[in-house]
Amino acid sequence: MNINFKKLFILSFLIYLSFNIYAQPKIITALKSAVIPGWGELSKNNTSGYVFLASEIALWSGKIYLQNESDLKIKQANQFAINQANLVNYNYPEKIKLLMEKYDRSGFESGGYNESIVRQAIEQFPYNPEAQTEYINNNKLPSEYYWDWQSRDTRKTYQIMRKDSAHYKDYAKAVTGVIIVNHIASFFNTLRITNKESRVNISSSFDKDLNPFIFCNVKF
Repeated sequence: MNINFKKLFILSFLIYLSFNIYAQPKIITALKSAVIPGWGELSKNNTSGYVFLASEIALWSGKIYLQNESDLKIKQANQFAINQANLVNYNYPEKIKLLMEKYDRSGFESGGYNESIVRQAIEQFPYNPEAQTEYINNNKLPSEYYWDWQSRDTRKTYQIMRKDSAHYKDYAKAVTGVIIVNHIASFFNTLRITNKESRVNISSSFDKDLNPFIFCNVKF
């Protein structure tokens, strides 16, 4: 019978921790701060909870603002493309929208995506017309993915609008990370307040076969 001691250790530790969550009021207090930063501190009449709570409100407000700006920018880019790239609709896959940023048009005319496919085919198979034709047929865009920018400047404007949207989305993701840190920091701050001696000790060793063991000692 094979026993996975790592999984057994993790399961045992989680069971032990679960019992302590129900048995120790201070853990429940700390979990309040994990859910809503500052809640646990304020329940102990510690004014540091106001800092975490205010930070949470400010961070969520910033995240919502950034996400709304990202959505607004992409909607503006979509409408701009419909108006300036002679589109019937804008229900294109994301990979096509990325190509619209790089090429003036979709067809075989100068500056078109399909025209670039023809050039690639000639470069890769300079003396093989059949291979060229096969490459073109396998890689050209179908007619339903049509666009034709009115000018190169309008294409660049579209590219900038989409990049602005992506930047706002990235900022929103970064704020999400800070929100998570705020929850974690408030959790440990509450533990510090409720019991300054609360700590976790971790050590490691090896058995005779050089298999690693991890020992975890949690003091509540």
